[in-house]
Amino acid sequence: MITTKQLTALFACSLVGWTILQSILNLLPLYAVHIGADQALAGNFLALAFVAITAGALVAGWFSDKFQRRKSTLIWIGLLNVPATWLMGRVTEFWQLAFLIVIVYFLISVGFTTISILAGLFAGASERGKIFGILAVNTSLGALIGGAVSGIIVDRWGYAALFLLLALCWFLQPLIALFLEDKVLIITPEETRLTPTEKPVLGRVFYLFLLANLIAFGASFMAVLGRPLLMDELRFDATAISNVVAIGGAVSLPLPLLFGWLSDRLNRYWLIVICFLGSALGLLGLAVSLSFWHFWASSILLSGVGVSLGIGPALMTDLVPPKKLGSALSWYNFSPSMGGILGFTLAGYAFQGFGMEATFVGGAFLTGIAVVLVIWIQSARTKVHDL
Repeated sequence: MITTKQLTALFACSLVGWTILQSILNLLPLYAVHIGADQALAGNFLALAFVAITAGALVAGWFSDKFQRRKSTLIWIGLLNVPATWLMGRVTEFWQLAFLIVIVYFLISVGFTTISILAGLFAGASERGKIFGILAVNTSLGALIGGAVSGIIVDRWGYAALFLLLALCWFLQPLIALFLEDKVLIITPEETRLTPTEKPVLGRVFYLFLLANLIAFGASFMAVLGRPLLMDELRFDATAISNVVAIGGAVSLPLPLLFGWLSDRLNRYWLIVICFLGSALGLLGLAVSLSFWHFWASSILLSGVGVSLGIGPALMTDLVPPKKLGSALSWYNFSPSMGGILGFTLAGYAFQGFGMEATFVGGAFLTGIAVVLVIWIQSARTKVHDL
């Protein structure tokens, strides 16, 4: 069972990262355009950022399993992100921003995956949904805090002031990480070899679930790029754009905890289906949004994919042994970030070729495919035990 001290430290470390990520992400397309990018280039820029997130998730799992230095990893991430984040506000050319965002997002991703691994190693089987649900609250809480302050700071003092404040916030992570307890897993040589009768740890159903995640998250990230650009076209200022994210975060704040708690008692697959359906409805709502309340209603529904982040890691932890948890969770974190790469890349060109409304409807259709895939996986899971 995880201790209150350990859970509090993990939650606080995660909150620092999510608040900074949400503060940057909801205004990043506008910042890219501000220094010379068009819509397609802004989409490719965000895709590049998510390449870094994908790489960070995979590296974190390998690094965790091999070196088992998770606490010191979180300390170094916070320290390295201080200068990198500050410099983002000092750039004068687009390539400089692209270079720095790769560094910052890579480190953030390593941090998130490391936190998930630590939670999985310490959480008991009967509390995994609750623990990961508590940590997933930070996706909404970070959106609430970051969305509430980032737009105001930019409107009053500019982007340089925003990135200076975020850089200072990074000092909190190494301080909090000092209170964490690490766990070293001793793996004997016999454990590294499969017997002839053993099945591989990561099987077909596992990878199909990752595919469903990739599709759903890829579609949702179309909204991350398109919503600020659409609101900017409708003459909303940076404060209004970031407040939409804050309102969505505030309303959805209890949902990860609720769904995580329910997942310890109900079927985790069906709860993920509900999350994905909410995201599909949010994309459809965004396609017809004109007023401020339209955008915040859509933002609330789109938070469904974020809520699923509190259920998916618990499901992964159920399915794999502790010695493979780092790899399993890094691959799980790979699918949302890879979805971001595809979603941002395709959305940038789709906005220019088909318009934003048609692109959002297409994203909702793709999310529907992900829903069907999860339902099929749940049905197959009762017949095929290849995990």
